Amino acid sequence: MRLVVTGGGTGGHVYPALEVARLGKERGAELLYLGSLRGQEGKLCDERGILFKGFPSEPLYSLRSARGWKSLSKLMSARKMAKRHLATARPDVVFSTGGYSAGPVLAAAKALGIPYVIHDGNSVPGRANRMFGKDAKAFLATFFATERFYKERPVTRTGHPIRSELREASQAPREKADGRPTILVLGGSQGSAYLNEAVPTAISAVEVDANVIHAAGPTNFAETCARVKGLGLENYRVEPYLASEQITDAYQEADLVVCRSGSTLAELAVFGLPSVLVPLPTSSENHQLHNAREFEAMSAASIAEQEATPFTRTAREVVDWLSDAAKRREASDKLREWDVPDATERIWAHIEAGAR
Repeated sequence: MRLVVTGGGTGGHVYPALEVARLGKERGAELLYLGSLRGQEGKLCDERGILFKGFPSEPLYSLRSARGWKSLSKLMSARKMAKRHLATARPDVVFSTGGYSAGPVLAAAKALGIPYVIHDGNSVPGRANRMFGKDAKAFLATFFATERFYKERPVTRTGHPIRSELREASQAPREKADGRPTILVLGGSQGSAYLNEAVPTAISAVEVDANVIHAAGPTNFAETCARVKGLGLENYRVEPYLASEQITDAYQEADLVVCRSGSTLAELAVFGLPSVLVPLPTSSENHQLHNAREFEAMSAASIAEQEATPFTRTAREVVDWLSDAAKRREASDKLREWDVPDATERIWAHIEAGAR
């Protein structure tokens, strides 16, 4: 099978696409990844030995600004380039996880009559997936709620394609540094300025006796370190970024996670980790809030929407989870029920069925 994979700009789109590409490679597929030169996909494909072709696409900003017209021009150029790549590669099928780099590829595939399969990792589908979903061979989803938010065609919940090394690690015995619980703070690959201020401040206010691992992002790393030191917090480790092996170790050690509510939620489910979720208020279609509500509804997480200092709600939710081991165990069971361990294989079956 000749397979073109697309999706990206952000890790939440790229990593699921790469996991499906990994399985495709194992099954003997001839692979090509089409994506944006602006995103992470080129570097990650190179590390994995996957052929990558890029183009200068970027998010579509408001057309009321010069920046918006510039981004539209780049998207139109990217569509032409994607069409040339597809005409040359002659794939049997295209697989997309969405994001701004996927739109030009899906548009080109539709124009050339190439079948495509879409997977969306959020409860509310993104713009590219919504735009081209009606004509997809299959529209697949991570969240149960997606069917409620997208009614243009039937939606099949396959679960989320999680990196194989994470799934393997989730089956290993938990590794604890000492008797204290561990809080893991994740703000995405670039970190979260809000979490970098809110979590140390909240933990300092309630004097939580716990170990903390906090991924602050490379840009705000020094500032977050200084804040933690100024608050006199002990057992509070700040990292600029948690690479693959580090995040695996952190998940194994954690008892509670404080984070945004994007695609990270699927990884929390694999490890059965309860969470305090702080949805990004500016997320497209407010999808992070809807993601968080699905976890909250099954008592696997609590929501602490962004608030002003002294971050009382965040502190209260952290204390509530850490003080109730039975509640954490129940949440862990619910999360493992929500997870779909063979998600990648299920997605691959739809790709095979959709190939011409």
